[in-house]
Amino acid sequence: MRVLFDTSAIVPALVDQLPNHDASLLALYQYSTEPNEAVCSTHCLAECYAVLTALPLARRITPADAQRLITESIAGKLTVWGLSAAVYLEAVAMVAQHGFMSGAIYDALHVVAAMESQSERIITYNVRNFQSLVLDRVTVVTP
Repeated sequence: MRVLFDTSAIVPALVDQLPNHDASLLALYQYSTEPNEAVCSTHCLAECYAVLTALPLARRITPADAQRLITESIAGKLTVWGLSAAVYLEAVAMVAQHGFMSGAIYDALHVVAAMESQSERIITYNVRNFQSLVLDRVTVVTP
């Protein structure tokens, strides 16, 4: 099964100081090994860097640590799905058609990437945000 991971499910898998670490890590392991395939979008790489370097943790994640985590633990284990200008325009059209504003565009990018990559599921902790965008085209679940 091919599944797309949202940033909200990847970051806790990488950071043992976060409450959803165990469930996220298990899901990441489960779906990144055969016969499954874990996917994330190129947009997710940037989101992960932004989140990892901004988390208010006791053990802060440095920019170098964030780069290493993204390179080794995300790009090294997941299929990274490139987003073209057409995909960005499709995401913009999607949120505009629904009348959504602001950060909904970022969720729409993950949804379009899931559809483009023919992922059967989106793994996220923002289920509600995604369900209004996928319209039964992709199953949305938490880790």
